[in-house]
Amino acid sequence: MEDTLQQPEEQRRYYEALIEASPTAIAIGDAEFRIRTWNPAAEKLFGFSQEEAIGRHIDDLLSANEEFREEARAVNREMILSGRAQRFTRRTRKDGSFVDVALRAAPIMVGDRFAGVYAFYDDIGELVRQRRYFESLLQISPAAVVMVDRSLVVTSWNPAAEALFGYSAEEAIGTNLDDLVATHPEIHEEAVRYTEEAWGSSLFKRAARRTRKDGSLVDVEISAVPVILDSEQIAYYIIYHDISELAHARRQLEARVDEQMAELVRTGQLAKFLPRQVAEGLLAGQLAPEVGFERRRITVLFADMVGFTDLSETLEPEELSELLNEYLRQMTSAVLANGGTLDNFIGDGIMAVFGAPEAMPETEQALSAVRAAIEMRRRGRDLAGNLRAKGIPADLDIRVGLNTGRCTVGVFGSDVIRAYKAVGFAVNVAARLQSAAEAGSILCGFRTYALIRDQVTAEPRDPLRVKGAARPVEAWEITGLLGSA
Repeated sequence: MEDTLQQPEEQRRYYEALIEASPTAIAIGDAEFRIRTWNPAAEKLFGFSQEEAIGRHIDDLLSANEEFREEARAVNREMILSGRAQRFTRRTRKDGSFVDVALRAAPIMVGDRFAGVYAFYDDIGELVRQRRYFESLLQISPAAVVMVDRSLVVTSWNPAAEALFGYSAEEAIGTNLDDLVATHPEIHEEAVRYTEEAWGSSLFKRAARRTRKDGSLVDVEISAVPVILDSEQIAYYIIYHDISELAHARRQLEARVDEQMAELVRTGQLAKFLPRQVAEGLLAGQLAPEVGFERRRITVLFADMVGFTDLSETLEPEELSELLNEYLRQMTSAVLANGGTLDNFIGDGIMAVFGAPEAMPETEQALSAVRAAIEMRRRGRDLAGNLRAKGIPADLDIRVGLNTGRCTVGVFGSDVIRAYKAVGFAVNVAARLQSAAEAGSILCGFRTYALIRDQVTAEPRDPLRVKGAARPVEAWEITGLLGSA
C-alpha cells in the first residue's frame, strides 16, 4: 500500500476516493473560491449536483441572502488570516431552505502562495432543534434560569430572570453575573465566594440575598448545575427561586425571638433559658465584649432541617412561622436537656456547644452532644409525623455535624447587641460535617469519635476537604449508642 501511494497519480486517486466516500460534505475551491471538487455528501446536503456546483463561487452557491454572504466573507477573511476557520452557521440549499451546519475551512497553500480552499460541512440540524426545544423550556420556566460561561459572563437569561431581577436579556447577556446581581459590597464578596465553591461541584445550593436593577434586595435560593462537554465543564446553569416570603417569615420569627429575649431579660426569667453562668452574667451586666474570652476544648454541634424549603411552598407564612417556632423549640429543648449551650439560630439551622460556659470533661461533652443529636433527630421525625397526620406532606429530617476541638469562647458583640459564642477552626469543621451529612445522619470528626468510640456504633465516611486544613478531615457517621434500646 505504501509503495503504491508513493506514485503521485495513485495518491491523487486515493484521496479522491476518500472525498467521494466521506459522509461529510466537502467542497474544494481554487484561489478565486470557485468550486473544483463537490462530493456526493455535499450533493445530498445542499441539493446541488456536481454539474451545478463546479465552477460556481462557493459563496454565491450557498449564501443566497446578503446576511449569509457577509458572514461567509468574514469566514474567508478569518481563514486566510489565521490559517483556519470554524463555526456553527447556516447555509442555503438549492430549494431555498436553510440548513444548520458546522463549518470547518482551511486554505490550500503552495509554498507561500494561496492556491485554494477546502471546506467541510456537517449537518447539525437535529442538534439545533434540540437546543431550541430546551431554550423554549427555559423561556416558559417560572424559575429564573441563567447560563454563564467559565468567566461567569451571562450567555442566557430567561424571562423569569428578567422579572426577578429587572434586567432585560439585552442588558444581562455579556455581563459578569456577580457584577450584575450582587452590587452591594457585602453581597458581592459572598457571591464571589459562592462562585468559587460552585465551579466544579456536581450540585451547588445556597440561600442568599441578591440585588435587583433598582438596587432593592431579593431573597433567593440559588442552585448551580454544571454543563459538561467531552468530560470538561464549560459552563453552568444557575437557577434562582424567589424565597422572599419564606425569608420574611424567618425574619418575623427572629424578631419575635428577640422581643421575647428582651422581655425575659427585663423580667428576670432569662436564667430559665440560658446556662446559669451566662444568664447570671448578663443579668448582672458583667459579661462585656472586652472580657471573658478563653481558649477551651469544646464539642460543637450544627444541625439543620432538610426539606423545609420544599414544605414552605405548601404552607401559608403564618403556618410556616408556627412550624419553625415549634421546630426550634423542640431542638433547643433537646440541646438544653443534654447539657448543651445554644450558640445561634441560623434560619432553620442550630449551633450549640458542649463544655462551655460550664466546663465538662471531653468524653462527657462529646457523649452529651451525640445524645442531643439523637434526641433532636427523634423530635424532628415526631414533628414530621404529626404534620403528615394533619394532611401536610412533610418530608422533614435533620442532619447533624459534631466536632471536638479548641475554640475561643466568650461574649462577642457591641453596645447594641451581645452574644455568648464560640469561634475557631473546630466550629468550621463541625459546620462542614453538617453540610456533608445526608438527611437523618449524624457525622462527627475523628477526635469526637475517638473520645466515645467505646460507647457508640459508627461507620467511617469519606474524608472531607476543609478550607484551612492541611489534610482531609476524617469523618464518622454515628449510627447508635451502645446499650440503648
